[in-house]
Amino acid sequence: MRIGVFSDTHGDISAAKRFFHSIAPLDYLFHLGDYAADGDKLAKLFVCPVYAVRGNCDYRSDAPLERQVDLGGKRFLLLHGHQYYAMSSLLYRAEEAHADMVLYGHTHMPDLSADGPRLLLNPGSLSRPRGGSVESCALILLEGNDLNVRFINADNAIGGW
Repeated sequence: MRIGVFSDTHGDISAAKRFFHSIAPLDYLFHLGDYAADGDKLAKLFVCPVYAVRGNCDYRSDAPLERQVDLGGKRFLLLHGHQYYAMSSLLYRAEEAHADMVLYGHTHMPDLSADGPRLLLNPGSLSRPRGGSVESCALILLEGNDLNVRFINADNAIGGW
């Protein structure tokens, strides 16, 4: 199963179009807020179901603040992250949700880390990277019981759309 993970697009999905061939095809798409409505645009581009959550810049969105998605025997906890001011509170919420993987945005910086058996993933930002990072998103490959993550950015993209 292939899951695209996007966050902090802020109305600009042009990088997704440039990275299209490195990401497609997708079975599902997760958008972690700050323009959650961009998830619908991305879903049309990649022709797949989308699960989106609201970020701190989604003033008029009816997307939920957080969402649990069960796919392939794994539980994904999707949130933007702005409501958690410390990583410890985010990890506590992930434990409460019995999540195998926590997906968050807000910082605009890609990150992949582990807390015991739980993975934490921030795909970075497609439109406004911070902290010396570049435009990025992530691809989750769920193969059997294994979760593998690949960051997609200009350094490893294989062509445009």
